[in-house]
Amino acid sequence: MKKRSMFLFFIFFLGACNTATESESYQSMIRIHNTNYYYLDDATNYSQSVKIGEIKEQTPPDVMPVRHLRSNSEPKGSEIYSTKESSNHIIVRNIDTDDISVYTSEENNLSSTND
Repeated sequence: MKKRSMFLFFIFFLGACNTATESESYQSMIRIHNTNYYYLDDATNYSQSVKIGEIKEQTPPDVMPVRHLRSNSEPKGSEIYSTKESSNHIIVRNIDTDDISVYTSEENNLSSTND
């Protein structure tokens, strides 16, 4: 009986240790001062203007950036520019891939809507 109790305890203990928690990723975003800029699928129709700065730190995807010039998607050193067309949009040049992305501060203009 004692062995059986120890065995059951061991099985329950292993089961409890094996529970994995899934972390959710935030949408790709960049924090500039007190404003969050969210990735915008449509990068056309925006042209680069003045350099604002560079990403100082890339946080993990499941961490929302809360400090100035931090991103959960763009690597450290990526360049941030204002756009000629809108003060609510920024252009980011990825330092690793040289890809261009557009981000918007307008949450209601995001391409993925929840209907």
